[in-house]
Amino acid sequence: MDFYIIVGLPAYNEEKSIPKVLDKLLYLKDIYGDCLRILVVNDGSTDNTEKILKEYKERYDFINYINHSVNQGLGRAIYTLFYHVSHKYGKGDVLITLDADNTHNPRIIPFMVNKLIKEELDVVIASRFVKGGREIGLSMERKLLSRGAAAFLKLFFPIENVHDYSCGFRAYDVDYLDKAIMAYGGGLVTSRGFECMAEILARFSKLGVRAGEFPLVLEYNLKQGESKMKILRTIKGYLCLPLKVRKPQTKRGEVYE
Repeated sequence: MDFYIIVGLPAYNEEKSIPKVLDKLLYLKDIYGDCLRILVVNDGSTDNTEKILKEYKERYDFINYINHSVNQGLGRAIYTLFYHVSHKYGKGDVLITLDADNTHNPRIIPFMVNKLIKEELDVVIASRFVKGGREIGLSMERKLLSRGAAAFLKLFFPIENVHDYSCGFRAYDVDYLDKAIMAYGGGLVTSRGFECMAEILARFSKLGVRAGEFPLVLEYNLKQGESKMKILRTIKGYLCLPLKVRKPQTKRGEVYE
């Protein structure tokens, strides 16, 4: 294999879930061998998350982590992850992002990677809203939020073959991701909250993106502890996206094509 698979996880106070997620990811070593990397962005956790990550790093040479000294929010954790990957990896490499709360099943990662490569896509989203996808254990309030957000964002930022704008379980072509970061002058991710995942796709829509989806069964019943999402703040963040996301300009002041 001549390309890297980097699995990136933003984590905040996930001491109960992160060992389960990392253990579930270990099977990927048998598939990708020395080309596998697992990178966790520890976003200022105040529990034993860092201690656990240190233990895994000492045990497995393909697992590493980056610390934020204080909690900065999901958006900043994703920003750090993107920045690190875009500077260290490149053309042909694939970044997988997923949640560290054990609600995303890593077993579909090889299928997402295969789809990305074979169909020559820029991003593949693990989607609850395609045939075979569903949600287990999610409240009606959260279901309405995700579906309402998808309809709203599809209206303002249409992307062919995309229905799930808020799920963070994705496979990115690192070369495309790097070009998108450069196009926006480093401002690909400016939101700090959960709306950052929608912002990324909104900005992709202005550049032109080849996207696809793979069915996801969201296992929210496996989540331990309360959700860290602030629903009203997230809704406000979605509503602000049409006002703040514009097609980027080139160095000559022209609109990016």
